[in-house]
Amino acid sequence: MLTGTATPAAEAQSAGARAILHKPFSPLDLIGLIDELDETPTERLVARSEGDAEQLMIYARDLSRIVEVERAQRRVLQHAYRQTVAALADALEAKDPGTGLHAQRVQHYAVTLTEMADPRLLDDASLEYGFLLHDVGKIGVPDKILRKPGPLDDAERGLIEMHPAIGVEILSGVGLLEGEGLSVVQSHHERWDGLGYPAGLSGDRIPRGARIFYRAALSWEKAMDEILSHDGSQFDPKVVRAFCMRERQLHRIYEEFSIVAA
Repeated sequence: MLTGTATPAAEAQSAGARAILHKPFSPLDLIGLIDELDETPTERLVARSEGDAEQLMIYARDLSRIVEVERAQRRVLQHAYRQTVAALADALEAKDPGTGLHAQRVQHYAVTLTEMADPRLLDDASLEYGFLLHDVGKIGVPDKILRKPGPLDDAERGLIEMHPAIGVEILSGVGLLEGEGLSVVQSHHERWDGLGYPAGLSGDRIPRGARIFYRAALSWEKAMDEILSHDGSQFDPKVVRAFCMRERQLHRIYEEFSIVAA
């Protein structure tokens, strides 16, 4: 019970209150009292102050401290999220060597293209993590299929094509990925013409973040030729235009990761 009168604790208890806090009170007094509550009603008295100005100063000081603590906790949480993402990327690299480096390269490409094609997407913090973990579902695909040197048969290809759904299953409920990031994991193999998987989405039905992807398992020149030749079929034309405008910057990323891989 919050009150400005001299209400006894017994009276507050009879009214159903477990604790009583007299005005004026600070936000920290209120939080502290809530934290300390047990089954026995208690009375908490705070020093009375006169005047609205002094009360406002109490609120301002305490709210500033609360914001500072909240920001610190948020930094700790974000660091924990980044560690979790790094652990998942490391697990994928251990299962399918080369995939982890590929994921980092794709993340850099995709962020650069997003800055050009639709920079507002980057307001969603989950997007960059979705770029990095887009292939995390491969953790659930048998090694013999991932590492098969020759072409896959229909049954094996069917298992490979399950990896977006497996990735969504792994990451569902992870707050860091909720939003555009999870859409990237789910839809990064869809095609502009509707011939991709797993849902056969086409055009604007494909989440925007998932369209900012291309496969660069070829040489840079061949990858460029493939992107340009599939403009409007496999790839969103607007994303292809963004690629052309940022080609030099993307090529530098390609060269940097090629040096790391060597």
